[in-house]
Amino acid sequence: MQKQIPTIALLVFAILIFDSLTVVGQLKVFPNSQKEKAATLTKKSNNSARTKSVQQRSLPFWDDFSFTPVNDTSVAHSNYPVDSLWVNNNTVWINNGLAINPPSLNVATFDGLDSTFLPYSQSVLVNGLRDSLVSQGIILDESEVSIAERNSVFLSFSYQWQGNGEAPDAIDYLSVEFKNKSGDWETVLSIYPKTSFNRDEFYDTLVKVDGDRFFHDLFQFRFMNYGRQSGPYDTWNVDYVYLNKNRTPDDTDFPDQAISTPLSSLFGKYRSIPYHQFLENNGLTAPTYIVSNNLDEFTDLSYITEGTFRNYINGAFTDTSYSNLGGSDTSAINENGSGIIFPLEQRTVKLEYLPNPADPGQFDPSADSVLFNLKVKLFTGDTFDPKTGDFANDYDLNYLPIDFRVNDTINVSYFLKDYYAYDDGVAEYSAGLTQSGNRAAYLFEMLTALPDTLVGIDFYAPDYGLSSNMTTDFYVFNDNGGVPGDVLYTIPSFAIQRKGLNKFQRIRILEPFLVEGKFYIGWRAPVGPTLKIGLDVSNDSGDKIFVNTNGTWVQNTDIAGSLMIRPVFGSGEIVTGIEEELSGIKVYPNPSAGEFYVKGDFDQLHVTTITGLPIVFTLHGGEADHRINLQNASSGLYILRIQKGEHIHTTKIVVR
Repeated sequence: MQKQIPTIALLVFAILIFDSLTVVGQLKVFPNSQKEKAATLTKKSNNSARTKSVQQRSLPFWDDFSFTPVNDTSVAHSNYPVDSLWVNNNTVWINNGLAINPPSLNVATFDGLDSTFLPYSQSVLVNGLRDSLVSQGIILDESEVSIAERNSVFLSFSYQWQGNGEAPDAIDYLSVEFKNKSGDWETVLSIYPKTSFNRDEFYDTLVKVDGDRFFHDLFQFRFMNYGRQSGPYDTWNVDYVYLNKNRTPDDTDFPDQAISTPLSSLFGKYRSIPYHQFLENNGLTAPTYIVSNNLDEFTDLSYITEGTFRNYINGAFTDTSYSNLGGSDTSAINENGSGIIFPLEQRTVKLEYLPNPADPGQFDPSADSVLFNLKVKLFTGDTFDPKTGDFANDYDLNYLPIDFRVNDTINVSYFLKDYYAYDDGVAEYSAGLTQSGNRAAYLFEMLTALPDTLVGIDFYAPDYGLSSNMTTDFYVFNDNGGVPGDVLYTIPSFAIQRKGLNKFQRIRILEPFLVEGKFYIGWRAPVGPTLKIGLDVSNDSGDKIFVNTNGTWVQNTDIAGSLMIRPVFGSGEIVTGIEEELSGIKVYPNPSAGEFYVKGDFDQLHVTTITGLPIVFTLHGGEADHRINLQNASSGLYILRIQKGEHIHTTKIVVR
């Protein structure tokens, strides 16, 4: 099954180097620790400390990992395999971002990170066995599988080499092992990388349960991987695991049509935009998702889109729900109105019915923010209900009691408040500059032609490896022909705080100012430990990142994904213009090269940097032009405060 998903981020570890080497001027991907969440779940990285008794299950065994909640902080076992199917398996990571075009939503990812997302080894040179995925006990004795049926028992699964992770090396492998009657594990399959492998393809594999020693009442199988133990390297993705009898060596299709990817964004490149800008723009991009036909037959599919909208006004909220945004109509999966999907095909589906910005029940113009959820429900014809035992005549009894409807629905939430975000709020990894003093900048393009007031910057810095006294400089740059230009604002020596898993911290801009068009949020790599910024791999905005190592800005090519940095907008008294006349006061020229004039009568005049550092202080001015010279001033914004009696006026001075 070779497929292509344009909306899933292509997390490429393009330049992999050992930590003992010096890397100059590049962004590097780092693992994140999930210790904050793991601590609440009593998970530990020592596997022997988590050993549980093995349960018995009957055939069939099936898991496409759609049972597992992903990135849901309200669920205790989010992102870990379900205990009813797997035992002691918190080292593998269930996610929907690291695979490309899986057979169904969510995969199990194997790499060099343990159950708390920490490396198995701190030595970059150590290779060895790493993650494992072990099934619960499965009854394969004669009470379940007769001697005549033993020749028809197969384990099948789909695997992907690399995906959106890092490519395994030639010596790395993914293995499958069976447990025999004596309790010993035997390797029955080892998969090594091949030059023919494509990182965006899943490969279907069948392994026969071959040999009387495997047919007992507590049979188990497990996946294991071998590779570098020092981080998120040598990645394998596994999906659609199925063990049953009455199978054949070519039994690789299933009567299952599944949703394979999350719903993409409604706002183009952004996952969230400021609500007031949305009301001005009203522009929506039809999200897409991918449907997989895992059956080797033509199938007819349709879907509906449900919507729930929560409008907030000063903390209070009202909810409005729509059972189908298309009214009574269902939508075909093809834009031409056809619901046909070809055998074993994956089809990209664009939502036909979208939220209505003009509907106040969905988007209240008086609200300050809106949280809304879209649910897509696929109608596949799967009718089996395990609670009642009802099933269609064409449902193969051999699959009972599998309910293939579990992968027919996706949910996505969007939040419109006061910020732009490329990220979805969940950091799979983090990224940082590899040498102190280097700078990075992140491009944001306004979706409105009107200027807006920048009041803050939100960013997520994972706690893992964060120094308690780390400080660094943050910047706002204007645009200079597609690369960062002059510094508009500097936040010097901002103290990085520990906030917890996927928790943002805010930098308040003390003197809010207007931005329009394109601008950049950036930071300088501090001396000492690396400042790591959360990296979301579900949306690729890597082309918006720029790095400066030697005085020249260069577009990022080292990482893919979205940095968890968000510009925050609000209100503030902003005065702009080339020449402003304010109570008889004129300031000109503005912008200037550092020298400007103030004409008018005033008592005091102050010029400070945007962060409050005093530059010029003048006690009195007269009717004549008063020349102000900001000697050796760097390009950027400065604050001019003019006082006359009890009246104070503040304006911005731009130096170029």
